[in-house]
Formats: sequence, structure tokens, C-alpha cells
Amino acid sequence: VELEELDLAATTPDDRVLLIDEALGRLEQKNPELARIVVLKFFGGLTNEEVAELLQVNERTIRRQWTFAKAWLLDNIRAEL
Repeated sequence: VELEELDLAATTPDDRVLLIDEALGRLEQKNPELARIVVLKFFGGLTNEEVAELLQVNERTIRRQWTFAKAWLLDNIRAEL
């Protein structure tokens, strides 16, 4: 599941950023740790290993949480379209 797979053809670049930002805000309210992982990986460009080291958790944990967070964000963004 990739954020890039969203069918956002009918939206402007500004609208896309706004949709992602709003969804990330909702995720942060529900689970700040998942939102932090998204920020570190998606916007910060960090690898799973780098995020795991920074957050002092196992890399598998980051991989699992990243997968869940991407799916959650996709569902939320699709619901807004």
C-alpha cells in the first residue's frame, strides 16, 4: 500500500497536500506514535532501521506500524474524496 497509489488525478497539488495533512492530523489524534513514524519516514526520508534506532524499538515494529499507518491514511484520504 503506497500513498502514491491514491487516485488524486482530479485534485490540485495543494489539495493533495491538504488531504494528506488533514489525514495525518487525524492519525496524530488517534495515535501520535504512528503519526511520528509517518513524519519520519514519509517527510523525513528515514529508513525503517533509522526510525527504529531513533525510537529505540525493533525494526520489525516500525515495519508493522508503517504498514498499518499507510493503510489507515489511505482509507481516511479515500473517505474524503
